[in-house]
Amino acid sequence: MKKQVVENILKKAKSAKIAVVGDFCLDVYWFINEIASEKSLETGLFTLPINRQEYSLGGAGNIVNNLHTLGCTDLQAFGVIGNDLWGEKLMQKLNEIDINSEGIIIQGQHWDTPSYVKPYKDNIELNRIDFGNFNNLDKETLNYLLSILENNIQNQDIVIISQQIARSLFVDEFIKKLLILMNKFCDTLFIVDSRHNSDCFPNAILKINEFTAENMVGNVTNEGVDVKSENSIKTAKILSQKLNQTIFITRGKNGCILVNEGEIKEIPSIKTNGEIDTVGAGDSMLAGICIALASGQDAYNSACLGTLAAAVSIKKLYQTGTVTPNELLLIAN
Repeated sequence: MKKQVVENILKKAKSAKIAVVGDFCLDVYWFINEIASEKSLETGLFTLPINRQEYSLGGAGNIVNNLHTLGCTDLQAFGVIGNDLWGEKLMQKLNEIDINSEGIIIQGQHWDTPSYVKPYKDNIELNRIDFGNFNNLDKETLNYLLSILENNIQNQDIVIISQQIARSLFVDEFIKKLLILMNKFCDTLFIVDSRHNSDCFPNAILKINEFTAENMVGNVTNEGVDVKSENSIKTAKILSQKLNQTIFITRGKNGCILVNEGEIKEIPSIKTNGEIDTVGAGDSMLAGICIALASGQDAYNSACLGTLAAAVSIKKLYQTGTVTPNELLLIAN
């Protein structure tokens, strides 16, 4: 992708109006150093001393963060958090990067701020501790969030819908009413990145991974196992015939497949050397796709820019990956 094209996209990104609706999460990194471990008098077990702790925006929050680091200044966030310490930290992180968070609703009961606590020992991630898997969305919260959305959607260049957690924000009633809003504001560009509900949004651009794509055509595929290129192409053809939508199918180290207007194109990944960390790479890719679309680029160039962004993100270890304009220009060059 030519450096001049990337520069033009980044210039236009500064004035793009983009809203992100979805599962706003907090990524928590705890780095264990057992040199200070001692035996607990109460349990007889050895403690796990935390030498360092870091917090970053995850889920829909990392999409917002990537858009911000890429230079977007007119960003709005819409989602639900709990009245808890994780929620306070998440709001602090949003405020640090000047995100309009008037659409973040605090539900006082039956809701934990979705958070992923990742303990690291000797640079190896141990069992993750998750919060937010048992949330119950109140009707009052649901309707209030939708009313705020209705008042803001028509002013956006792009609305990103990010679903990560099953049975949390994206319950049936929320999806049903969100679809009504999407139909009402059909001139707005919607792009959906959903782990569990991709087939619920027939009028939106889809960004899905290859495992979701396989499941959408009835193939049983375990996440983490490479899907053969010929199988991915076959799946893309089925989706092209089944859905009248632009679809970005991400394939990790194998790049991306674009389904658009009956055509299927493969975009190879950028080859990198050394250790990689894929946490946040999909968010970086989505942010790249969106700023390209907002600048008037076609789907193919948008997929190429997203692939460049992901290639930057995976080189950032032990963190939720983001991309800056300088990094994007460097890899494009």
